[in-house]
Amino acid sequence: MCWLKCSMTSSESYIFLAVFAVLGLVALIYLLSPPMSLLEDIAARGAEIRMRMRELLSQRAYSGTIKTRVLAGYVDIALEHHEAIWVLMERKLTGSALALARPVLDCWIRALWINAIATEQEIELASRDKFTFPPMREMYDKIKPVYSQADTREDIDQLFQYVERLWKILSSYTHSGGRQLARRFTRDQVKPSYTDIELAQAFNLPTMVMLLLMRAFFMSMGDQRDGDETQTLATQYFAEFNERLNERR
Repeated sequence: MCWLKCSMTSSESYIFLAVFAVLGLVALIYLLSPPMSLLEDIAARGAEIRMRMRELLSQRAYSGTIKTRVLAGYVDIALEHHEAIWVLMERKLTGSALALARPVLDCWIRALWINAIATEQEIELASRDKFTFPPMREMYDKIKPVYSQADTREDIDQLFQYVERLWKILSSYTHSGGRQLARRFTRDQVKPSYTDIELAQAFNLPTMVMLLLMRAFFMSMGDQRDGDETQTLATQYFAEFNERLNERR
C-alpha cells in the first residue's frame, strides 16, 4: 500500500513537471515572439469592428422612406470600401488601398448631409443621380456645426479637425496626385515607398469614420441601443490608438 501511495505521488509529480514544462515553453515562445505592430493592431481591431457593424446592420430591414434607404446604402458602401481596403493591403496593393480611404469619408459626409441638411426633394433626386451634390468642402462646412452642436463629445470635434488636415492628402491618393505618384518610387526604382504611418492611417481613418457614420445612422433610425454600442466601440478605439498614432507622426 505504501508503495502504491509513493508510486501515485511520483506519477503526479511527473504530471506537474510536464505541465510546468509546457507552460515554460509557451512563455518562452511568447517572449521570443515580436509584439504586434501598430499597423497589425489597427488592422485586426478594424476588422473586428467592421464585422460587428455588419451584424448590427443586418438585424433589421430598411424598406422605409427614401431617406432611410439612401442612408442605409451609404452605410453599406462604406462597409464594403472598408473591407476592400483590408483585402488590398493584405495583397500589398497599397496604392489602391489608400485610394479608397477618401471614398469612405465621402460616404460619411454625404450621409450626414442627407440626414441633416438635404430636403426631401434633394434626397429623392440624389437617389436617382438627378441631383448634383455641393462640393465636399461646402457640405463639410455645413454639417460640421450641426453635428458639433448636437454631439459635444471631444472625439467628434477632433475627427473633424483630423479630416480637415488630411483632406488634400487623401484626395491626392484617390485622384493619382503627387503623393500617390511619389510613393511609386524608391530612389530610382519603380518600387512602392509608403511609410509605416501612412499605412497605419490607411487602416485607422476609415475605421474611425465608419464608427461615427454607423452611430449617426443608428441614431437617425431611432436605435438607441445600437447607437450606444457603436459609441462605446468608438470611444474604446480612439483611446486605444490615438496616442500611439500621435507618437508616430
